[in-house]
Amino acid sequence: MTTTKLPPAPRPSRPAVKTRTAYQFLQIRVQLLGRGMTNEIMNLYVNGKRIKPKQIKTLHEFLNQLGMQGFRIVTAEMETEGVYTHFYTLQREVFTTEAPETDIYDTLDRTKDGADFGDSIRNLLEFSLFDNF
Repeated sequence: MTTTKLPPAPRPSRPAVKTRTAYQFLQIRVQLLGRGMTNEIMNLYVNGKRIKPKQIKTLHEFLNQLGMQGFRIVTAEMETEGVYTHFYTLQREVFTTEAPETDIYDTLDRTKDGADFGDSIRNLLEFSLFDNF
């Protein structure tokens, strides 16, 4: 008597999960020791939070670590008043199955055009036009 092996039962197919590309961003503000000649970090803020990396001492080490995590620099600026302060925006591509909670165009459609009266008054006071009198 011969036994015939049956093929395994087909697995139920799962519906294909639709993924989409999204982006994560980091806003970095860093102040270097002295004039930055050694690239050593004095103060480091990521997305508004001060962090103190234990193993990383220099800006290029920090940026290389973020690069290994998939981030790339999309903007870089420097302010030289007092302490040299560097500003970076970093971005990385991620894939997600989640739909966005809101869309910026929905917000823009509900927003009126231009500045309002409150913006004008706030700008007038912030720029201290009355200081000249």
